[in-house]
Amino acid sequence: MATDIGSPQRFFHMPRFQHQAPRQVFYKRPDFAQQQAMQQLTFDGKRMRKAVNRKTIDYNPSVIRHLENRLWQRDHRDFRAVQPDAGCYNDLVPPVGMLNNPMNAVTTKFVRTSTNKVKCPVFVIRWTPEGRRLVTGASSGEFTLWNGLTFNFETILQAHDSPVRAMTWSHNDMWMLTADHGGYVKYWQSNMNNVKMFQAHKEAIREARFIPNLPFSVVLLLATRVNSRLSLISSSFCFLLIWESEWGLKSPLSCFCDATQTTLSHKHSSSLVQ
Repeated sequence: MATDIGSPQRFFHMPRFQHQAPRQVFYKRPDFAQQQAMQQLTFDGKRMRKAVNRKTIDYNPSVIRHLENRLWQRDHRDFRAVQPDAGCYNDLVPPVGMLNNPMNAVTTKFVRTSTNKVKCPVFVIRWTPEGRRLVTGASSGEFTLWNGLTFNFETILQAHDSPVRAMTWSHNDMWMLTADHGGYVKYWQSNMNNVKMFQAHKEAIREARFIPNLPFSVVLLLATRVNSRLSLISSSFCFLLIWESEWGLKSPLSCFCDATQTTLSHKHSSSLVQ
């Protein structure tokens, strides 16, 4: 084959890509700080923000330990002494399992302070029946549902138009009754669904309690006067009767609906409601 010896050599360049680069034969120390910074950045669909590590207090292991101990423990004679050491964490039980030791009721360690979005006074607070959440009633009329493990709020609901003063759960854990400063009473389901509302009084209602023997009957404490007069209300879905008691004397003030009446009176010599 004949070749042109006098022709100049052509320039040939082949770029070296990243996957063709020579491999490092030495060990490269990983950058843990950079990896941790990348892990803290999460995408929530709107903007990049740092993930917050929430402090959680999980009481389920202590409850499980208490249930296991009840199988073989007779009484306080079989209780194990919990020593002030980290190795005894697994032996911790709820306060109901240490009734013979009054030191279980001494709370000396601060856990956390949780604030609502709108800072306002909180007048009433109740645990939910399952014991995993807290419901608070604020002066703005809002319900705030707090997580009892991570201490963050889950739901905010505008429940009343005036400050919430009273809140109680029924004995079957199916109904929640709330009363506000304007005298309105509302019945709620466990999923925060309002099913009933009526005005029980024209002034503030300070406290509310369900009567165990009478289904859907409650006792409301009204602070209408300052001279030690208390008004008691016995109510249900179809019946409302207001009574004023002073020194054991009771007199009906008003009846809103026709139904079977239940008389309640306040005993002045004690804190009993008969």
